[in-house]
Amino acid sequence: MVQPLPRFQLWIADTHQPRIRRKLVLRTTTKWQPQWSIALLVVAILLTACVAPSAPGDTAAPADETIELTYLNGCFPSSIAVTDAMVAAFNETHPNVNVTVECAQGDYAEGIYARAAAGNLPDVMFSADLFTVPFVENGVLIDLEQFDEVDDSFTFDDVYENILALGQVPGVDGTFMIPASWDSVQMYYNKTLFEESGAPLPQDDWTWDDLIEACKTIQAANETIYCIANGGNDGWDWWAYFIPWIVGYGGQPVSEDFRTSTFSTPESLAGIQAYVDQWTVHEVTIPLGVELPGGRDGCFIGGNCATMFMIPGNMKTYREQITDFEWDVAVAPRHPVNHATGMGTYGYGISKDSQHPQEAWELIKFLASQQGQELILRNYSGMPLLKSMADSPVFDELEPPPSNIRAFIRGGGVGIFPPMGYPSKCGSLYAGLINQTIRTALEEAIREVKTVEQAFVDADAEIQACLDTAE
Repeated sequence: MVQPLPRFQLWIADTHQPRIRRKLVLRTTTKWQPQWSIALLVVAILLTACVAPSAPGDTAAPADETIELTYLNGCFPSSIAVTDAMVAAFNETHPNVNVTVECAQGDYAEGIYARAAAGNLPDVMFSADLFTVPFVENGVLIDLEQFDEVDDSFTFDDVYENILALGQVPGVDGTFMIPASWDSVQMYYNKTLFEESGAPLPQDDWTWDDLIEACKTIQAANETIYCIANGGNDGWDWWAYFIPWIVGYGGQPVSEDFRTSTFSTPESLAGIQAYVDQWTVHEVTIPLGVELPGGRDGCFIGGNCATMFMIPGNMKTYREQITDFEWDVAVAPRHPVNHATGMGTYGYGISKDSQHPQEAWELIKFLASQQGQELILRNYSGMPLLKSMADSPVFDELEPPPSNIRAFIRGGGVGIFPPMGYPSKCGSLYAGLINQTIRTALEEAIREVKTVEQAFVDADAEIQACLDTAE
């Protein structure tokens, strides 16, 4: 699950894997906006129209021919580990293929659109839930189901539907991304801090009221501790945090046809109010604007935040960096009406410009294989997205922490993903007018500049004005 992507850090891999070639791609950093250049779009569309995709199964090169396969990665810790495992397995069965992995830099989406316009996208490219709709609408990715249909060794049927949907677009046939992991936001917690403070340890059946009461116990015993690692300068406006509160109180952010913004319905307002109360009433979160070394992650890793709500991929980092206390995970707490938590993921697709789509398919399908998912799980880089692995013995073979690793499986069943049918001119929960409008309303409510109702009645009006003029 992917939050809006971080600015990627420069990274050069270890040299002990000679068959994986890597290089850095440097780009000017600009803020991604969905309203990219019309000229750029026109060029990209024309180029897409002029290049007919090769038929699956007909493009594999002879076994004695050396193939250069290009691969653009996001290069954050879990994606690096997943890529290394995927390419290593691929090399064992495809010794004639050299895979060159590039690490993206700067604004990822803008870089992709520029390369799409120039016709030089890589064979395999990193994607994520926030990119699926715009990348598909602009012809960047090709449909992977055409490969699945003729590949007897592979099937999408075993993948959890709610995570596979993040590689699909409502109203468009096809699947355009193979997810890397069944990523849902669950609760990491500092077990040592809970115990030493006299607070009960989190359970998978907790409600948010249970957690908030425990938080008050922890903060009463530790004046410098923030209980929930949310706030400061990032995270508090992430859809995966606040939209589940709306759904959890029986609301929805938008109507099913995406014609009516519904942040100000009674149910939605109740959920938003309860979310905002974490700052204004209970004071169990990080005040907005507080600078913390390493942000929310740093707060949890450093022992200054008692809980952190994040995806399974953080397990690897926490195992490597947390040495001063015991930690574990639990299912995200339940809201009064519905049990919901954010879900999203990153993954990989095949670009419209791929010169070797069959080989690209052979590479990325490893992600959704049992071998691939077992490797990801054993590396603590993600959670199996195959339904057949829900009771895999691998879980029992893993060394803690976390001891309660199956919380990610249990909690994944209540995962929700962001509404992805907004008109492009209005943006989305990730970017553009909608993102900025909701961020402003949340900040006004948390800082108590406006009441929750005032802030979100105004937000609805602004979003609705855009929806009313969208085609």
